[in-house]
Amino acid sequence: LLFVTKCFIILSVSYGVLSATGYIWGIGDIGVGLMAWINIVGIIVTYFVWKPTIKALKDYEEQQKAGVKEYTFDPVKLGIKNATFWEERLKNKQK
Repeated sequence: LLFVTKCFIILSVSYGVLSATGYIWGIGDIGVGLMAWINIVGIIVTYFVWKPTIKALKDYEEQQKAGVKEYTFDPVKLGIKNATFWEERLKNKQK
């Protein structure tokens, strides 16, 4: 199996060297375009579906504008439920 894989790689590289580069660039462009569209869809989903993400970002920006030296994340204040790790961490920081 390893020998077959090595032969396939050698043949692929040889074909890539000898074939027209336009074909290879076309495949690369398709890959980059797919990655861009996946990121765009992810951003849209984050903005419209995951409201806690946007709330946390706005809270961070408000703390940054206020000049806070140590940022805090309070899930209860932002209306985020079942974030027990972050709630406990905030309680331990306040002690």
